[in-house]
Amino acid sequence: MNSERYIRQIEIPEIGEDRQSLLEDASVLVIGAGGVGTTVLYDLAAAGVGTIGIADHEIVKMSNLNRQFIHFEEDIGSLKVHSAAKKLRQFNSEINIIPHATAVNKDNAYELISQYDVVVLTVDNAQARMIVNEACVELGKPFAYGQCGGVIGACCFVEPGKTPCLACIYGTAEPPEERFSSCSPVVSVIGGLASAAVLSHLFGKENPLAGNIITYNATTATFEKIPVEKKKDCAICAVQEDTEA
Repeated sequence: MNSERYIRQIEIPEIGEDRQSLLEDASVLVIGAGGVGTTVLYDLAAAGVGTIGIADHEIVKMSNLNRQFIHFEEDIGSLKVHSAAKKLRQFNSEINIIPHATAVNKDNAYELISQYDVVVLTVDNAQARMIVNEACVELGKPFAYGQCGGVIGACCFVEPGKTPCLACIYGTAEPPEERFSSCSPVVSVIGGLASAAVLSHLFGKENPLAGNIITYNATTATFEKIPVEKKKDCAICAVQEDTEA
């Protein structure tokens, strides 16, 4: 561990050298190298998470650059995972960056997710959201979820067996696909919340996002913390717990 690099956070009483070492040994998979994912990737790399996986199948477009600041104009046309991996390796050469140039789907979700300690889901696609949710619940992998639409964003953290899963919150029906508009300040806030939740979990601390959704409204500069409850008839986590019992 490079103590000089992380000294400013090691000095924080809630972190210290012991918890910094936990980050060095940890692995996190970030699904989506877009707006929210951009903030998460930089936050985790800056904090010193030892292994960061990036899963995304899309290429960089000009329309991404208003909020996906891990990508530059010179990256347009290249795969987002390659663009992101290049920047992170330049930013922190001491950590391991693993690009997965693929969409997360039913065929690969379990294999990908099983390789990591924690997952961060930052894609808007409803089908992918449910696939990742189901895989994480079955594998017992905790994950943060962040989404943005316009000037509003939301974030939550799922701990399988303890908190509601995304199916409890959103249901399992797949809504029509739609394109969400978003801007840099909102995705940065939501990405920061997701990163903080992941670090709290890796530190073994009580996670303030577990069992709650936090929303942020940029026009009113307000946050709202909304408790959510597990559904006893949830098609994902209730069925999984019944199976384990």
